[in-house]
Amino acid sequence: MEPPSPGGPPTPPESTRVSRAIGKRLVNSTSDASAELRKHAIGERVSYLYHRGRCGGETKGEMRTTQVRLSSERLGGTTYVYAAALGFLFFFIGFFVFNRRPEDRAARIFFLLCVLFLLFFVCRLRPASYWWIDLFVQNTGTVSLFLLPAVFLHFFLIFPRPKEFTFAKPDEWTGEPPPRWKEKLQDFLSASPGLFYLLYSIPPVVFLYDVLRQLRGNRVAILSGAPLSSWVLLGDYLILGLIALAHSAFTLPDARERRQAFHVFIGTILGTAPFVLFGIVLPSAFNIEDYVFYGIVPMIFIPLTFAYAIVRFQMLNVRVIVRRTFLYAATTAILLGLYALAVAMANVIFAESRLSSSPLFNFGFFLVGISLFEVLRRRLQTPLDKFFFREKFDYQKALLDMSEAITGELDLGRIADFLTGRVAATMRLDKASVWLRDEQGWLERRGRREDRLSPTAEVRRLLRAEGKPALPEDLRQRVSDTESVMFCDRVIAEEFRLLVPLAYRERLMGILALKEKLSGERFDRDDQTLLSTLANQSALAIETAILHDEMTRQAELRRDLEIARDIQTSLLPRSLPQLAGFTFLGGSLPAKVVGGDFYDFISFDDHRLGIVIGDVSGKSVPASLLMVASKEIVYSRALTTRDPGRLFQESNRRIYSIKRRMFVSLGYFLLDPDAMSLRYAIGGQPLPMIFRTGDGGARFLEPPDHRLPLGALKEVPYDTREIYLKRGDLLFFYTDGFTEAMDQEMNPFGEDRIMESLASRRNASLDDLAHGLLADIRGYVDGAEQYDDMTFLFMRVE
Repeated sequence: MEPPSPGGPPTPPESTRVSRAIGKRLVNSTSDASAELRKHAIGERVSYLYHRGRCGGETKGEMRTTQVRLSSERLGGTTYVYAAALGFLFFFIGFFVFNRRPEDRAARIFFLLCVLFLLFFVCRLRPASYWWIDLFVQNTGTVSLFLLPAVFLHFFLIFPRPKEFTFAKPDEWTGEPPPRWKEKLQDFLSASPGLFYLLYSIPPVVFLYDVLRQLRGNRVAILSGAPLSSWVLLGDYLILGLIALAHSAFTLPDARERRQAFHVFIGTILGTAPFVLFGIVLPSAFNIEDYVFYGIVPMIFIPLTFAYAIVRFQMLNVRVIVRRTFLYAATTAILLGLYALAVAMANVIFAESRLSSSPLFNFGFFLVGISLFEVLRRRLQTPLDKFFFREKFDYQKALLDMSEAITGELDLGRIADFLTGRVAATMRLDKASVWLRDEQGWLERRGRREDRLSPTAEVRRLLRAEGKPALPEDLRQRVSDTESVMFCDRVIAEEFRLLVPLAYRERLMGILALKEKLSGERFDRDDQTLLSTLANQSALAIETAILHDEMTRQAELRRDLEIARDIQTSLLPRSLPQLAGFTFLGGSLPAKVVGGDFYDFISFDDHRLGIVIGDVSGKSVPASLLMVASKEIVYSRALTTRDPGRLFQESNRRIYSIKRRMFVSLGYFLLDPDAMSLRYAIGGQPLPMIFRTGDGGARFLEPPDHRLPLGALKEVPYDTREIYLKRGDLLFFYTDGFTEAMDQEMNPFGEDRIMESLASRRNASLDDLAHGLLADIRGYVDGAEQYDDMTFLFMRVE
């Protein structure tokens, strides 16, 4: 038999031996044994009476006595010291998390889990003895063994967020709701209080069942002083917790939470799998306890993984700031130690060699060592950044990639979304917003929301002059006008922490505003440097996008104008009417690619001829489209009435209903060649000029009483006028583009100059009249831009 310890000989296996007496004293408990053993000294021999038989009060068997020598034995062996250190490591990590997040339920459960690990390693794995304190320690360890499985599973059911199951779904084909029992089961398993009550009640129930079995005389398997069923239950709960953690690691929607769960899962697997194998399976199934230590050693992966997840991923929202300077200094110190160790080893190796006495060898060895030291230090910097500052390393690299990618973007809206969405997601910000300048001022783009907020001139000037990110609080202290102070106050009230100017060639293209990081960390110098780089590239992209938009709009406008010009040209008369006794000549010169002026002829079956000349308000495509609509309206009404005034009244109502705030200046003339009469109504058009021989020369036609443009008001009582024509009469119908042709000093050509030009050539052909008048206008404007369309029509009575 192995020598016992001074605190008393270890009790024989409970399934085979039960101690009855030590020395001359009967013992009924461990306290009796401890009191008797303290009466003896180390090295002394004592008699040891024990009963050999079955446990649980079994009376069968035989009584035996043996002599044992008392010897010393250290309770704090290597295995226990390691287990105790591991338990305190758990405790310190759990206490740190609880101290940072005492209001968080997951943090409280995590702290309880770490406390139970401490009690388990310190109390449950403590070597057994007959000391009176051992009874308290072992019982405390047993309590931790009961609670540890349930708390372990409880934590992983709510980490990183409470587990929710969704297997109770409506039928895909019929749409019927799921059975009630399935919904209740889903609610029960989704981290409900009832589930946790059940998880916490199972271990003590199993233990009480084993106690009752022992009291009834049944054999209960014991492992390390606790019922084997409790250890098996611990293994089952550990496996269920790992399954829940694995499910979270692969199904959580948030990538950061998935990384947390995944790293904790890997560390927990590495720590618990060997413990389950060597500490539970082998002892319970094969009665092999020699490898328990190898099951305890890997358990250190669990607290180390938790610590790593806290530092790298802010597990449980605990932020631990590891300063780079401290980390780099520690790395440098370690490398210096390795270098010193290498020098010492070289001295030992080459102590007997002549090389050690050579100055060149020592100097060369020094240079090689220093070179390798510097290269190794630089090579370690990137892996250290990735390991300890992975999140920051990733988003810094992402910002640099974004700076390159954004320069190829040509859509201004996508650039704004890129800046607000990608920057906020990459840097894990609460929110980001960007102000971009457009035709109406400054537009704030915040996701799908757009608010008008105009950064004042002073704010823009300061940001442009600063050329780097600025704090809103600092900016407010530097502004003086009231509007700038209000702008800064609003930015501060909305909790923006940094304003980044988007400037290109000293031109402020926009302002990027960033709220605080979700981790609560401030924007450091590296952040601001990267944001400045991104801002410069973004400003260039914005400038490029604006130019691209402008070129695209111009190209689209040219294309649309070309199409509209073709439409307008096709709507003008392709040929002049052939009417005995009358000759005609007309033309239209648009001020832009497409004008709003038009003229046309309407032939009737009774040989009458309708003459239409008009000017639509506006220019380019809208004017051209309204011109088309107006012509169709006039044509349709002209077929039903021969009264120009009534025609205008009906057409006016229709044009008014089509396009508000746009109107048509129109003149309609009905020529009756048999009666030599011209009936007309004029709305907004200049009065036509008539040139007659022998009665005073040029004059205007008699104006109607109502001459408002069509579409200006809904109801206008247009009236009709009539004139009788004579042989040799010359009529000139025109739009206001002729009278409003401006010279370099913005003086109009005017009606008098038109009359003078035509009167001087009234006997010339219609072609010569038109060319002469246009030549006079070109000479007058002297190259100045034409501001209005010019449409004309000559009619001569032969």
